[in-house]
Amino acid sequence: MLVRLVCCAVLAVATLAPGAAHAADCAAEVGKLMSKDTEKLTTRYNRITKRIQEEGRNANLVAEECRIARQLRPRLEDQLAALKQSGCSKDPQAGTMIADIVRGHEDDLAQMRATTARAECR
Repeated sequence: MLVRLVCCAVLAVATLAPGAAHAADCAAEVGKLMSKDTEKLTTRYNRITKRIQEEGRNANLVAEECRIARQLRPRLEDQLAALKQSGCSKDPQAGTMIADIVRGHEDDLAQMRATTARAECR
């Protein structure tokens, strides 16, 4: 009886461990793909746009918004492409998280494109 219990426990651990290990690998991979510099730039961009909304448009704020948008756009495009190519997007545990990140990046990228397309930013 004890042998059966130990065998079942070993089988359960062996069955569950690869999935947990793969999920941990995906979390590590996503962590590598996400750049802290990009996140900092996104935060700065959001602060500038909030200031523009609160204080109104002035030349300095618009120039800063345009400068950050030009820097941020290629970084977001690269991260987005890497996330989409990641094998983890098909993982049932990490796939939802990656889909949320991709949607957020696509929204941010659309905003960057709109910002850099304005006449003020050319």
